[in-house]
Amino acid sequence: MVDWLAPAEIAKVKAGYVNVTFAFFGLYIWEVFQTSDFEWSVIQRRRKIRWHWVLFLFLARYCLILSIVTLMASFTVAKEINCQALYTFISWAGNMAIMCASTTLMFRTLAVWERKLAVMAPLGLLCLALWALLWRGMFIMTAQYDPVSASCVVVKTNRLFLSVTFWATMGFNLVLTVLHTIGLMQRDYGASLWEMLFEDGLIYYLVAFSVNAIPAVLSVLNLNRTILTVLLPCPPASQLVMAACRTVTRLSEVGEDDDIYVHSATQLTTPGRVPPPALRLQTMKSSRYPPRPEVHVTTDHIVMEDFECVPTSLRPPRIPLVLCSPSSGSAYTPHDKPPELTDDKAGSERAYNAV
Repeated sequence: MVDWLAPAEIAKVKAGYVNVTFAFFGLYIWEVFQTSDFEWSVIQRRRKIRWHWVLFLFLARYCLILSIVTLMASFTVAKEINCQALYTFISWAGNMAIMCASTTLMFRTLAVWERKLAVMAPLGLLCLALWALLWRGMFIMTAQYDPVSASCVVVKTNRLFLSVTFWATMGFNLVLTVLHTIGLMQRDYGASLWEMLFEDGLIYYLVAFSVNAIPAVLSVLNLNRTILTVLLPCPPASQLVMAACRTVTRLSEVGEDDDIYVHSATQLTTPGRVPPPALRLQTMKSSRYPPRPEVHVTTDHIVMEDFECVPTSLRPPRIPLVLCSPSSGSAYTPHDKPPELTDDKAGSERAYNAV
């Protein structure tokens, strides 16, 4: 049986948590650079997007960077500093990133449901409750400088409140995942599971929900204070923010009149166009895009087989052709067949007489 409160185990956990923090910081910075064209397009106003998408997306992305950078700076403390202020800022920036990421996922779900009041009201209440819990969780940690280890250490925290925070975040993301799935199924009757996961972005909701499962379970086990207060929040927060930001950065455009997806092909239409009712992520399949503005030319190909044959009994009676025999004084001479045209003069004279 491992004694998690032994000094040797605590030292191992601290060393591991330092390595995990640097690893996830590198992963997150790589993700930010991978999707940095989104911010640049918004700054240059090449992408139309509503203000609340920009506000919560930018806060989530860069508050997490501030939190992890400050946490890594705390590893290099060589003399006594105000550790309480340092860890309060780490908690504030980290929880702010989690709150904004969950709110971004909520906005995407409301966009799928076209902001229906029956969905927007309960989600808004749940979101406010989550914000209240996370905001209170920013100020429950007590840290101080330890001259023996020459570092900042956490001396007091509320384990039960942290556990409730982890479970509340996971539960809220689970509700968003279920509602988002139902909304996609109502819009895309013929969409397969693969299309909903990787084309409509459902995989990001599953990631946001599942990453909080491990810290929620470990918070109940209460192995030691270092794991609970420092090691647990960093990996799930990084993955949650990355998943939430991906649901927005993959969008081609978000219309100003509504929170729906507008494909780039529809930019050829007039500004007063009616936005399409479906919400899509950018994908390689053109069949699921809103239709391009095109000119269609229809031609008819008529063949004789298209006409029905009329029976003989239904045909109108023929008018008999009466041939009048020429009078005796006429110069016309009847023939059994029309005269043949020849080059000789006799044939020409007979043809002239016939006329």
